[in-house]
Amino acid sequence: MHSTVRRFSYVLSIVLLAPMASGGAPADIPSSKEDFHLFLLMGQSNMSGGVGLAAGDTQPVPHVLKMLYSKEGAGPKWAPGAHPLHPRRPNKKQRFGPGISFAEAYVANKPGIVVGLIPMAWGGRSIEQLGKGSEIYSDAIRHAKAAMQAGTLKGVLWHQGESDTVEQTRTDAYEKRLHCLIEDTRKDLGNLRLPFIVGNLAEFYGTGKDHKAPDRVARISRIKEILRSLPEKIPHTGFVESTGCSPAARAKVHFDRESCILLGHRYAKVYADMMIKAKMPSSS
Repeated sequence: MHSTVRRFSYVLSIVLLAPMASGGAPADIPSSKEDFHLFLLMGQSNMSGGVGLAAGDTQPVPHVLKMLYSKEGAGPKWAPGAHPLHPRRPNKKQRFGPGISFAEAYVANKPGIVVGLIPMAWGGRSIEQLGKGSEIYSDAIRHAKAAMQAGTLKGVLWHQGESDTVEQTRTDAYEKRLHCLIEDTRKDLGNLRLPFIVGNLAEFYGTGKDHKAPDRVARISRIKEILRSLPEKIPHTGFVESTGCSPAARAKVHFDRESCILLGHRYAKVYADMMIKAKMPSSS
């Protein structure tokens, strides 16, 4: 009896905190964990967003919630799903990324389902700075576990690698670190088959004046190869291509608004294809 009361109070606190934090309408969390589909967003600035917001971006998207950052020991807080998703990482600039468009595409043909986004990306960080042992990783796991008390974790979306093209030692270590990060994330979240989808670096990355030196271009190409080959080496992973995307600025590092939307839809398509493949009978 007491455990039932405690669980009811916990869920109720999640629902009531959301409108206070966002100033919007109450965030409706499904009563069934199976109807609340959670996705952990990890990586650096092309996941958190590298382009400013436009009019209407702060309007909530139906059937989508976002988890707000909570200090350790505080209860989880949810708000209606809208940009910006990652306002604290690494600064408070409001940016547009692929997360919301992914959620919109994912939930479009799933009546009764609500998507909960757990935004834990941090701009300008190498994979070592995002992996197990870092504060950023610990924050991501802590928030994901808190979210899983109300919903079901369906996958991880990862977009990162630019910072690991800065020097050769980082590039050389990238594949091993990526594979370890996937393994650590799955173990720490209790699902060794947790879908993990990575996005490719931009095609235009390596053409800007600050990144087009031959050795830098070679390192960029190597990171792209590692990301593209991931599904061949690690089960239950997916890869999102960046063809046809455009830069947000002359630096040619970040995706523009239309490209973020396109990437979000591609993440959703890759995830859907992975789920179809997972249901197919084995040929062995």
